[in-house]
Amino acid sequence: MSCHIKITASIGDVPGVRRYLFPWDDNRGSENWLHNCLISVSPTGEIITLANNDRIVVLSAKWDSNALLSNYHISFSGTLEGTTDPITAVLCIPIASQNQSSQVGPDWTCIVVGFKTGVVQFYTESCNLLLTEQFHDDQINNIKCQSQNCIHVEVGSDFRPEELYIQYSKCVCVLSGTQLFTTLRNCRSQLARVQAKGDSTLPSAHMLLHKKWGLFDQCELNDVAVVGLDASNTFNHLLTASTCGGFDARYRAMAPNNTVIIGAGTKPFVAFHYALEGGMQPLLSDVAKAVANKLKSALPGWLVGGKSNAEKGPAPIAIQPAEAVGCRFGLCDVRRTADSIIMSPNKKLSVVTDSLGRIILMDNQKGIAVRLWKGYRGAQCAFLQVPDEERNRQNKSTTKRRIALFLIIYTPKKGTLEIWVLQQGPKIVTFSAAKNSKLLYTNYGLMGLTNGQFKNKHNISASCFLMDADGQMKEIAIPFHFSLSEKNSKRARDVHLFKRLKQFCKSEDYTLEKLCSEVSVTCSELKTNEIRQQCFDMFISNKCIQPEAAAIMADCFLEKLQTQEVSDSESNRLITLNKNLKLIVEFYMFIEGFFDIDAENGNIPNNNGDEIREPKVHEINTRLVIADKEMHNLQRLLDLSTLNDVKKASEPKVSFKEDNKSVFSEYLSLFDLNTSGKNILLKRDVPEDKLYRVAEQIFKTFILAKRNDVEEFKEHMQRSTIRTLDLIKMLLNFWVNRSLDINVNLEEEMQNLSRVLHMICLTTISENICVEYNKVSQFWTEIREYLADSAKPFPALTAAMLCRSVAQRIEQDKEAQQCSSTSLEDDTGTDLWEKLSQENCQWTLLIGKLEDVSLLNIILSNKPISDSNVLPKLFYDRVDISLKYILRKGKGSVSELVAQWLTSGGIGPEYIVVNEMCNIPNELENEASSRPESVEYGSPPNAVLMQKNFNANQPVFDHLNILKKQFPYSIDSSAILANMCWEYALTWQKDMQNLLYLDAMIKCLQLIPNSYIKQGLYNMIWNTHLKQTFESTCKLVNKVGKVPKEILCRQDTGLTDLQIPLYIEFCTTFLDTFMDVLQQCYGSDKCVLRFENLWENGGIPLSELALQQSEINDSLLHLHYQLSLVIQVITTFGIKQTKPVPSLFDSLTINLFFTDLTQNTQISTHSSEPKLLKSRLQFLLKVINASIETVSVTGDSVYSLDHVNWMAKCVSLASVWGIDTDLLRKNQVLLLYTNGFNTLAEEILPSIGNTEALGADILAIAGKQLKKLLMSSEDLTGKVVALSPSLSQYLETLDKNWCAPGTLESITYLAEHAVRCLPEMNIHSRQASLLLDACLTLRGMEN
Repeated sequence: MSCHIKITASIGDVPGVRRYLFPWDDNRGSENWLHNCLISVSPTGEIITLANNDRIVVLSAKWDSNALLSNYHISFSGTLEGTTDPITAVLCIPIASQNQSSQVGPDWTCIVVGFKTGVVQFYTESCNLLLTEQFHDDQINNIKCQSQNCIHVEVGSDFRPEELYIQYSKCVCVLSGTQLFTTLRNCRSQLARVQAKGDSTLPSAHMLLHKKWGLFDQCELNDVAVVGLDASNTFNHLLTASTCGGFDARYRAMAPNNTVIIGAGTKPFVAFHYALEGGMQPLLSDVAKAVANKLKSALPGWLVGGKSNAEKGPAPIAIQPAEAVGCRFGLCDVRRTADSIIMSPNKKLSVVTDSLGRIILMDNQKGIAVRLWKGYRGAQCAFLQVPDEERNRQNKSTTKRRIALFLIIYTPKKGTLEIWVLQQGPKIVTFSAAKNSKLLYTNYGLMGLTNGQFKNKHNISASCFLMDADGQMKEIAIPFHFSLSEKNSKRARDVHLFKRLKQFCKSEDYTLEKLCSEVSVTCSELKTNEIRQQCFDMFISNKCIQPEAAAIMADCFLEKLQTQEVSDSESNRLITLNKNLKLIVEFYMFIEGFFDIDAENGNIPNNNGDEIREPKVHEINTRLVIADKEMHNLQRLLDLSTLNDVKKASEPKVSFKEDNKSVFSEYLSLFDLNTSGKNILLKRDVPEDKLYRVAEQIFKTFILAKRNDVEEFKEHMQRSTIRTLDLIKMLLNFWVNRSLDINVNLEEEMQNLSRVLHMICLTTISENICVEYNKVSQFWTEIREYLADSAKPFPALTAAMLCRSVAQRIEQDKEAQQCSSTSLEDDTGTDLWEKLSQENCQWTLLIGKLEDVSLLNIILSNKPISDSNVLPKLFYDRVDISLKYILRKGKGSVSELVAQWLTSGGIGPEYIVVNEMCNIPNELENEASSRPESVEYGSPPNAVLMQKNFNANQPVFDHLNILKKQFPYSIDSSAILANMCWEYALTWQKDMQNLLYLDAMIKCLQLIPNSYIKQGLYNMIWNTHLKQTFESTCKLVNKVGKVPKEILCRQDTGLTDLQIPLYIEFCTTFLDTFMDVLQQCYGSDKCVLRFENLWENGGIPLSELALQQSEINDSLLHLHYQLSLVIQVITTFGIKQTKPVPSLFDSLTINLFFTDLTQNTQISTHSSEPKLLKSRLQFLLKVINASIETVSVTGDSVYSLDHVNWMAKCVSLASVWGIDTDLLRKNQVLLLYTNGFNTLAEEILPSIGNTEALGADILAIAGKQLKKLLMSSEDLTGKVVALSPSLSQYLETLDKNWCAPGTLESITYLAEHAVRCLPEMNIHSRQASLLLDACLTLRGMEN
């Protein structure tokens, strides 16, 4: 509530602005560059224009949400279109939109520029020329305007026509806004049409009507202010007529309308000019001269003796003569020169600065100097209007508004900015300011308004800015109450007292007695409700305030407010706030009083002086009915939940002492003190941590049995009027969020909680809690919802048991009172469970669900510890599991959470299946035996061996088996593995570079026992995660014909060139196993999924969604498998194949790629086209040739498994494509023989049907090997004699292609195969026989 200067905007590129404005100046205008520029700011704050010489810079505003201020960036810089004249004046005018809406904003901003030549030009924001006019042939000194609406105007809009004022050295031109802005809109529309056509034609000229007033009675004119119409009364009119015309002057009965123009300059110092409305009639000589010029221009040149057009120079512009305006009076000071005049927004006052450092405040209507300041050389002034917003809010019906007017004086030489109250008020503040800044003042608003728009509220920013040389724009904020006199202003005095108290509270070096004394004195002296409200808010939000001080403040305010004779709504509201504050403060002081009792001696007496005794257990056990079995289960859950706490307790850690000073402040902030009802309510959406800290302060000592004054506690609760339901929520918040450890005495703390809970319930009448037999209590329903929403279900479970016990006790007490019987404490307590009501059923259902969720939450909070982690570990973002969370997520929530928990440990899917096989519940064995084979519990390939070696005592499987007992259907291995598969798929989608996630996904998918779930999940994963990347990869490889370079691969697929072969291999394996799953599902029925009774409804789980998938078209699936296998071959072996997809598949088949696999389409991959068959055969032969490279020899063993697998895939493709498989096997045998793998070739040889064509090729291989053997022999001449001439000639005709060398024995075997394969009628049969004989002869020679 004090005057301040805040930064509202900044210019982003100040060096760039200076570089554009001062291109030839090395200093860029020096530090005082702002004073060397002409600056105009739009009233809406959207545009800033700066000009220097012939250069101009236009800045546009853009809101910065991070810095919370506007940032101005350069939208135009350079010289203006069509002129290079020096700029002498600039003005930004926001022109209103013509839309008829309740909130009118600027449509665009017009930039008006005046030049030294007297030309005025109008531009758009992008500095496109709209209009050029010249009204006078002299330098333009300034351009000002008047708008219909301005900030806080007090003058009616009928007296404020929109006008534009152009000031010259001796005259002022006035342009009517009605015609001007209509013309500018038309020019802008015409410019848009010209630019749309791509034409560079300038807009056509327009003649603007204007008035020109000549101020010839003043020697020098530096600045002008047009006040407007002079609404003088009759007396002033008669006085003026007598003064000017003398005693015998004739005068009019009514005062004429005059426009007042104030000129600032010399001789006189300030002159008041009066222009008569309607203007002077033109002289007859001027009319005759104008007519003669018009006639002369119409006659031909030879007639009047004029020059030809070629000899004529440019036609002179017709300038309208100025209408002389007389100076009636002024302020005369020969030694001084007035530099500038600034008029207030309401046009009643003006300030004039002069050359000798004076500032004169003038009354525009009376023409007198009101006030004078000295010693402000080079000062810049501005007015600022501030309305009384508080009064406007209180008196909305009144039309009269209080508006304060302040004068701001910025003195660059002093580096100060002063604020004065007008007219005769004091200086209220002085700010330090930079000496190179500039004060910007706009006293006009939105222009171009229609008759129906000026009454609306328009978007106008502040009227006064201080622009620093570094580009920061600062707004000056002044509260209204600074305009009030301190002697008569109660509020100003209260503000002072409030500031003193606020400063005292911030000092933190006071005692409690000093604080209470200061609060009592200050609050008693406050007289205005506004400051009382601020004081109240300050106490509520102060973190270090003491409850005693808050109580004193409430008492002081209540004493003052309740003794007022007249009370308004604000007073009644303050009374309510302070009454409620006093009640809750007294309750807190009772709670806090326990901690202040003789702590030095360790004695903790109660308020009666007696020693506090420990509560007797049997007194509570008569009311607390919890079965031993239930208590035993709770203790087991407690032990299980504290396992992690025991481990964490052994780890060293740093802890800080909590600061209890802020607890009281947090306690106050919890409650809605503005409620005028019977009870004080908690606020909505209170943070849980804040609520816990306050609840701990209130209830901790009762739960830990450190105090036993429960009856007094009950009385203070009733006196505080805090709603019973809110007190119970605070108690349950502390109970649920308190820390648990292995040493906690759960049974004793539950007994203490039951006692406190019962006492809180007794603070309200039983009718608010108890209901009829078959109805549900709304009171306990809200408690159940709160417990169900708790993120710590185990403490919520214990609280639910106690709430049920308390509810039964209150119900029985009510029945006992109605029957006027003896106390229920004499009964055995067994009747509590005999009566079943709707309430008891609701509590029983809630307790059962909380028990299940508690076990789930406790187990999932422990890390999955196992030595079976074979998969990559995923990040597990642990979720605080509440019952409401489980119910909201639906039936698949438990399976999803357990799957996320298992993936965080990387547990292998095969171990999950084996664990379930070893621990199938007895009640499910019959169901498992009755299931079809396709949906029986599946098992990994080595399940029997794994089951024997499986260690079931691992903690992760112990926990999994415990959960299986509570959730037998949700922890089914099919549901778990399906969710694990989906988690790995989602993780791979986020990190596609890591293909380990893809491998883990396929492993989990393959081991899902339920075939139908597996089939549906295959389809979902294909459509969601694999299909898009697979399609991009296939199209890329088809386009390039091979694996492209890394940059192109990353751009199209997100994978590298090394990862694409692995990815395609995964896709091929995925589609292959997908087809196997389809075969498993044929002839079997889908199983019906079952879920626990925990859910009544909810979302569809993943396993059920998988079962809902449509049937798969196996032919279409196999077609995609063929495509994947083809791309895998190309990417694995680097086979170059131009356009592999069109060359291996027909056009009808290509159109089916990447379509939905459930589409019912007939597909035939057989083709009779010779070209297609030839291309397919050549491709498969390339594959076989490349797969031979995978055969390797290690010692005496030959590894050929990869080659065999590839050969099997090629044969499979050949059978589908309609290619003879003998051709492939023949090629395989020849390649094996050529590479020296004779044993492998002999194994395949019997599978070939037509061996006649094979015999000749085997003969050629044997001949090559024999020739290579003879050429490497030392006794070549002796061995060549064993060859017949015919055989020698045959060997010479063989091609020189490479062939692996062979021994004489292996060559003999090849020759024998060739002889057997070739019939006697074959032309190569004789050569085979000769080759065999030669081999036998050579073997004989060696022996």
